[in-house]
Amino acid sequence: MGNEEKWKANLRKVAFLKSFPGWLSSWEQGLGASIEQVLPIPGHAPHTVLLLSEGRFVVTPPVHDEPQMVTAGLVAARPHLESIHASAFTEYDHLTRLDQELGRMARLENILNAIDNNLDRIPELKSRIQDLVKQWDRENHHSQ
Repeated sequence: MGNEEKWKANLRKVAFLKSFPGWLSSWEQGLGASIEQVLPIPGHAPHTVLLLSEGRFVVTPPVHDEPQMVTAGLVAARPHLESIHASAFTEYDHLTRLDQELGRMARLENILNAIDNNLDRIPELKSRIQDLVKQWDRENHHSQ
């Protein structure tokens, strides 16, 4: 009987926690609220408690700082932020294009180096590449 009572007590406690006044179970419930304080949770860093206006609060995971997540967030928020941070978006777009172009050039260099490094080891490689170039030329000529 003791274990069952403990289990039921825990269920009641969890149900009460989920209905605790001011606790936000979704970010949408915090719309319009102001962050008043950020409190560390001892023993659970980097999680924090955000104390919001009107007695609202939320337990937060760590801030995402992985470039992939920040990029996804920036893309989603761009319509709302671009007018405020126009020059930063211009610079970000420039850096993105540069990164893409340098990535393309690095791939090209890797392919050419692989061909060059394997010409002696794979005798038919040169003729296969020549055949491939001729095929591309024929396909290009037919499509015009």
